[in-house]
Amino acid sequence: MLTQLQTAARNGVRISLTGIRYVPFWAALLMIAGMLLKLAYLDRHLNVGGMNHWKWEVNLGAMFLATFWTVFLGPRARIVALILVDLLMSGIILSDLVYFRYFKDFISVPVLLQAGQVGALGDSISSLIIYKDALYFADLPFAIVIAIIVFRRHSPKRRPEPVGPLKIRIAVKALTAILVFVLGYQLIAVPVAEQKNGWARGLFEGNWWNIPIYNVTGLYGFHGYDLYRYAKENWLGGGLTEEQLKETKDWMKERQKLRQQTEQEPIFGAYKGKNVLVIQAEAFQTFLLNQKVNGQEITPNLNKLIKQSVYFPNFYHQTANGRTSDADFATSCSLHPVSSGSVFIRFAGHTFDCLPQVVKANGYSATVHHAYDGSFWNRNNMYHNMAYDKFYNIKDFTLDEKLGWSIGDKSFFRQTVEQLKARNHEPFYAMAITLSSHHPYTIGKHDLNIGSLTGKTLGNYIQATHYVDEAMGELVDLLKQNGLWDNTILMFYGDHDNSITDWNDYETLFGRPVTEFEKATILKKVPFFIHLPHDEHAGVIDKAVGQMDTAPTILQLLGIPAGNFQQMGISMMSPVPKPVVFRNGGFTDGNVYFVPNNEGVLGRGTCFNMKNGTAAEPAACQPGAKDARLELQVSDRIVDHDLIPALRKEAEKQ
Repeated sequence: MLTQLQTAARNGVRISLTGIRYVPFWAALLMIAGMLLKLAYLDRHLNVGGMNHWKWEVNLGAMFLATFWTVFLGPRARIVALILVDLLMSGIILSDLVYFRYFKDFISVPVLLQAGQVGALGDSISSLIIYKDALYFADLPFAIVIAIIVFRRHSPKRRPEPVGPLKIRIAVKALTAILVFVLGYQLIAVPVAEQKNGWARGLFEGNWWNIPIYNVTGLYGFHGYDLYRYAKENWLGGGLTEEQLKETKDWMKERQKLRQQTEQEPIFGAYKGKNVLVIQAEAFQTFLLNQKVNGQEITPNLNKLIKQSVYFPNFYHQTANGRTSDADFATSCSLHPVSSGSVFIRFAGHTFDCLPQVVKANGYSATVHHAYDGSFWNRNNMYHNMAYDKFYNIKDFTLDEKLGWSIGDKSFFRQTVEQLKARNHEPFYAMAITLSSHHPYTIGKHDLNIGSLTGKTLGNYIQATHYVDEAMGELVDLLKQNGLWDNTILMFYGDHDNSITDWNDYETLFGRPVTEFEKATILKKVPFFIHLPHDEHAGVIDKAVGQMDTAPTILQLLGIPAGNFQQMGISMMSPVPKPVVFRNGGFTDGNVYFVPNNEGVLGRGTCFNMKNGTAAEPAACQPGAKDARLELQVSDRIVDHDLIPALRKEAEKQ
C-alpha cells in the first residue's frame, strides 16, 4: 500500500513539473481569458451595445494577434512579454474608459496627438477614476507569481534540456505561431465582414461616429482601424472622387442661396457698426436658467438678462471630443467639428472663413480673450490662422483672483473690458472664453444652500455656475460704466455639456422624474441669447438653432453679405428653416428629435416628437437622418481636404 502511494506521489510530482514546464503556454491562455473578462466588464460600463457573439469573437481574435509572436520566445522571455502585453492592454482599457466617462468617445490617433495637454487636466482626470478601476489590473499579482515560478523552473541550473532537433523545434514554433495568427485574423475578419455586409453597411465609409465602429470591431479592433484610418488620411493619399467633390460643391451652393435670402430681411444691417462681444461660457447648460435649488435662483442675473434679450431656448451645442475648441470652431467658422480630435490641432493650417477675418474686412478689430495657456488646444496657431488681431492669454492677465483652472471669471471679465478699452478701437469684435465652471467644478464657492446635492458633482457644478452668473452680472455693470452697453451686441452661449449623467441627482434638483426625452436633450441644450442695444427685439424665438448658426447671425445683424464666404449655418434671426445636426448623426428640426442608436445604421435610433416628448414613428426621422449624414460628410470633406479655396473660386463664378 505504501509503495503504491509513493508511486502515485512520484507520478503526481512528475505531472506537476511537466505542467510547470509549459507554464508560459497556459499562462498565455489564462491572460487571454482574463483580458476577455476585462473587455466584457468594460463593455458593461460603457453601455453602448452589449457583448454579442461577434464582439466576443473579435476580442478573442485581437488577443491571439497580440500574443502569437511570444511563441518564438524562451519561457522566461515569454512570461515577461505576456505580462507587458497584459499591462499595455489593461492600460488601454482604463485609458479609454476614463476618456469615455467625460467625452463619450474613444481615444483616437488625433486625440493622442493632443496628449501634451493631459498635464493641464490633472484634477479633471483624477476625478473620473474610481476605485473599482483597479479590477482591470487584478490579475497582475497572479501574473507575478507565475513569473517567479517560471524563472525558478527555467534558471540556468535547473533549465530542462531541449527536446528534439533545433530545426524541428523552430518549425513547430513557426507553425504554431502561424496557426495562432491565422486563427486570430479569421476571428476578426469574418464577424467584421458579416456586419459590414449587414447592419453596418457603409459604416467604415462614413466614419461619422466611433461608437458604432467599436461595436463592430471591439476595442482593440477599433484602435487598429483608427490607426489605419489616420494613415490613409494623412500618409496614403485618400483624395475625393469627382462625384464627392461635385456633391460637396452643389450642397454648399444651395446653402449659400439660403444665406443670401437672409440679406433681404428687415433686420439685415440693422446694427451695422455696433461692437460685438461674444461670451463662450464653460460647460454652461440651459437647464440652469430659471431653475431654483431650495428656493434660491441659480442664475438670477442671467434670468433677468434673457428677458431683455432675444432668447433661444432650443439652442444646441454641436461639439465632439474637441469640446471647447469644437464650440469655438463651430461658432466662429460655421462648420462641423471633426469626429476625432480637434480641428484646432489637426487642421490649424487649413483655410476657413471665420468671423474674425470677415469682420476685419469690414472695419472691425478682432480680439479673443482667454485666461489660460495660449498653447492649450493649439490656440496660438489657430487664432493666428483665424486672423485675430490679438489673442489675450494667461500672460496678459493679472492673477489677482485664483479660482479653479485660472483667475475667476469676475476678474477675467474686468480685465477683458480693460483690455478692450485700452485698445481704443471701435467697432470691435471680441470673444471672451470663460473657465470658472470647468470640470471638476470644485472652485471652493458655496454661496447656495444645495441640501443633499452637497458634495455631489452636480452640486459642485451648480455652485460654480452660480458664480459665473454673478460674474455676468458684474460684466453688464462694467459695460455700462465704460459706456459700451448701448453700443454693443452681447451674445452669451454655453460651449458644451457638463458630462454629468447621474440622473438621480437631476431628479433631486428638479423634484420630479427625468423622462427619456429629457435625458436625450438635457446634455445637448446650452443657453444662447443676444442682447441688442436698448433691449431691442427682446423676446423668445423657439426655432431649433445651433452653434454653427452664430457666425451667420452676427453677419446678418452687422449687414455683411454672405459673398463667397463658405459657412454652413443660417442666421438664427431668420425664418429660413434648417435642422440642427449633431456630430453623431442625430438632429432636430424643432418638430422631431432623432437620437441614433449605437449601431450607426442610417435611420435606426429613437425618434421623439418635440411637442410632447414621446416616441414618434421612426419614419418621421428617416429623411432628416439621411440629410444629417450628408451634411456631416460635406463638412468633413471641406475640413479634411482644405476645400475652402476651391469653393470660393466656385462661388466667384456664379
